[in-house]
Amino acid sequence: MRVTNRLFPLRFSLAFAATVLGLAGCAVEPDDVNLKDSFVAQIEGVGGVSDLTRDGDTLAFSGPDGQGGTARWEVRLDRVELVTEGELQGHVSSVWVRDGTPLDPPVGTMSFMPVPFLEAGIAQDCYAIWDDDTKTWGWT
Repeated sequence: MRVTNRLFPLRFSLAFAATVLGLAGCAVEPDDVNLKDSFVAQIEGVGGVSDLTRDGDTLAFSGPDGQGGTARWEVRLDRVELVTEGELQGHVSSVWVRDGTPLDPPVGTMSFMPVPFLEAGIAQDCYAIWDDDTKTWGWT
């Protein structure tokens, strides 16, 4: 005698629907964690950056020194905040140390960062804009 469970297809369908709805509820929302992660990814994307390690809010890596060579960099994220006036922005302030010597802080819009980092939208004080369609930060 074969025993079947006629409720199995219904239970499976309900479980599947609940899973899909649950995953839709887990959509990425902007926060300081994914802002920091995006900042780190921007640095990793700069040509010549290698051996990046992260310990909380402190990064260490080798990368362009701004003079045609390579330097050992340490970056400490000092302040990370979401700015909700107008379009959603993330603001990251960081301290950069090149081969043991801290970079001078920016003066107005003038930065002492190497050009490859600036071209990637990374600076000591920089902003990212949240793209709600792609659920990612875009660096400016």
